[in-house]
Amino acid sequence: MQRQARRIAILVDTSTGWGRRVIRGAANYALKQGGWQITVEERGINEPMALPADWHGDGVIVRVNTLKLHQALSDLGIPVVNVSGIELQGVDLPRVTSDYNSIAELAVSHFLQRGFHHLAYCGLENLAYVERHRRAFENAAKDRAMSCHSYRPASKGKSNSWQHQRGALIKWIEGLPKPVGILTWDSTRARNVLNACLEAGIMVPEQVAVLAGDDDELLCETTTPPLSAIVTPAERIGHEAARILHEMMDGTPPPRDDVLLRADELHTRGSTDTLAIKDQAVVMAVRHIRENIQSPSLQVADIAALAGISRRALERRFHKLFGYGPAHEIQSTRCQLVRKLLRETDLSIADLASRTGYASQEYMIRAFKKDAGTTPLKYRRRIRGR
Repeated sequence: MQRQARRIAILVDTSTGWGRRVIRGAANYALKQGGWQITVEERGINEPMALPADWHGDGVIVRVNTLKLHQALSDLGIPVVNVSGIELQGVDLPRVTSDYNSIAELAVSHFLQRGFHHLAYCGLENLAYVERHRRAFENAAKDRAMSCHSYRPASKGKSNSWQHQRGALIKWIEGLPKPVGILTWDSTRARNVLNACLEAGIMVPEQVAVLAGDDDELLCETTTPPLSAIVTPAERIGHEAARILHEMMDGTPPPRDDVLLRADELHTRGSTDTLAIKDQAVVMAVRHIRENIQSPSLQVADIAALAGISRRALERRFHKLFGYGPAHEIQSTRCQLVRKLLRETDLSIADLASRTGYASQEYMIRAFKKDAGTTPLKYRRRIRGR
């Protein structure tokens, strides 16, 4: 006898790249299981979420943003998994969401590798989950002894018009120490920062480098310059939420604690593609490393000679600017390339090693595990939701 199809509703906004990627991740899990019928309600990020009046199903994946929605779903008496970063008192649903600390660490490392020592954060006002995102970034900057300035507009008694907000944003950016790297909450806020810089005649990325906190490809690739962005683990969130929902529908208790998924991918585009370094020998060394990272003969001594200084002097200057030496820059850049190829290709581990400058696949595996905390194969399976 054929098993009856399970009816699943997914209630997340469909207007953002994040929401669409969550849906894609859940759909990929459903495809592998077979026998799932998925209902997706089209909604903008600020539109109220609700199930169709005539819907009857077996489980829900949802971005819970109000207590009213939580109550309505609880009344159904079916398994529900929450994928929201919003924390509401009284909402005790199993939850899968992004680890904000990993996003902050990735952003700070990105700016540090480009020579920035002044950082700033621009988010949305009066939202607790955005405040947690900001605090994570501020703490990560503090851990690296980097300054961090946060945008806090004086809204009391002021107009909320975009014209006023733009003026306040321009004034804030103009007052920041330069060069500065700015992390924003999302792609829309990053576009606001870019437009403010354009209006004020501030050069991006030379004076202000802008990094979006989430990668909405359409929004990020249609700006001038295109926006660099953190790739939040939205597809993995959808996939993991679907897996937990599946287990709950089979009678398995949900996890007690929130499932926090780390971000470990960043798309570098024009808005941060610069080196905020005055030391030209170090600039030359970093560029040579990035342009020749696939060469197995890349050696610190040769890089120093190309930069016109001794190896010891190059190492001393690297440590002064970045807190680590040129050998670490080589390994880190190679591991970034390995990550990219693991995500975007089906190359074997041996082929990956030969294309990323490693002497052997064993050496690549050891270096990657030290950098990423996992093996290349496990990383590929995790990033693809397998």
